Amino acid sequence: MSEEVKGMEETAVQKQTVKLRKSDLVKHWLLGYSSETCYNYERLQALGTANAMVPIVRRLYKTKEEQAKALKKYMVFFNTEPSYIGTVIHGVAASMEEQAANGEDISAEEINSVRTGLMGPMAGIGDTVSQGIVYPILAGLACSLALAGNIMGPVIFEIAYKLIMLTMGYSMYMMGYKQGKSAILKFLKAGTLNKITDVFSIIGLMVVGNMAASRVNIVTPIAFNVGQVAVNIQSVLDSLLPGLLPLVATLLVWKLVSKKVKPTYIILILFAVGIVTSLIGALAVSGS
Repeated sequence: MSEEVKGMEETAVQKQTVKLRKSDLVKHWLLGYSSETCYNYERLQALGTANAMVPIVRRLYKTKEEQAKALKKYMVFFNTEPSYIGTVIHGVAASMEEQAANGEDISAEEINSVRTGLMGPMAGIGDTVSQGIVYPILAGLACSLALAGNIMGPVIFEIAYKLIMLTMGYSMYMMGYKQGKSAILKFLKAGTLNKITDVFSIIGLMVVGNMAASRVNIVTPIAFNVGQVAVNIQSVLDSLLPGLLPLVATLLVWKLVSKKVKPTYIILILFAVGIVTSLIGALAVSGS
C-alpha cells in the first residue's frame, strides 16, 4: 500500500473522530436565544443563527476557510419560534453538520432544506405553547397575586416563565441533536407534539375561563316589582347561570378579536359601553 493511500486513510479516520462536546452544544443552544438580535427584513434570523453556529463549526473544522464555508450555508432566510420548540431545529442542524464533517454525504442544500421544512411547523407549535398557553396561564396566576397585593406575583411570573422556557428549549434542542432529522420528522408525523399542545391548550382555556368568571366584574342593578313580588334581574341571572354577564362580555370581546378589530378600538368600545350603561343604570360592578 502506497504512502499516499495510507495518508488518505489516516485523514479519513481523523475526520470520522470529530465529535461535538457537550459544551459546544450548550453554547450553540444558548446563543440561539440571540437569533433575533440582528433581525432584519431580508433574512430575518439568519445572521443570529449563523452566529450561534460558531462554536459548532470551530469544533468540527480546523481551518478558517472550512469554517467560513460552513457558516455561509446558514446565512439564508430563516425564521421560527426561537425559545421553546424552535430550538429543535438548531439541534438537528448541529447533528447534520457533525455528520457532514465526518464524511457523510450531506450537502449544504440538504441541511437548509431540513431547516426550512421544519421552521414553519415548529413556529406554529412554539408560538402556541409560549404565547397561547404558558404566557396566559402564568400571567393569570401572577395577576391574581398582584391584585391581592402580593409583590411576589410579577417575580414568580418572571422566574417561572424563564425556567419553563429554558427547560423546554434545552430538551427540544438535545432531542433534535440526539435523534436527528429522521426521528424529528417521525415525531411530527405521529402527532405527539400536537397532542401535547392540545393538553396544554385545554389547561390554558380552563385558566382563561376562570379568569373571565372571577376577574370580569359586571352585574345589572335593574329591579322592579310585579304586583307584590320584587324582581331582581341579577338574582334571576345568577339562578340561571352564575357569571352570565361576564361570560357574555368575554365572548363579545373574543368575537371582536376574531374579526381582526384592533385592541385599541376594543378598549374604546368597552369604555363607551361601560360609561353609557352605567349612566342609564343598566350595568354596574358588584358592590356599587
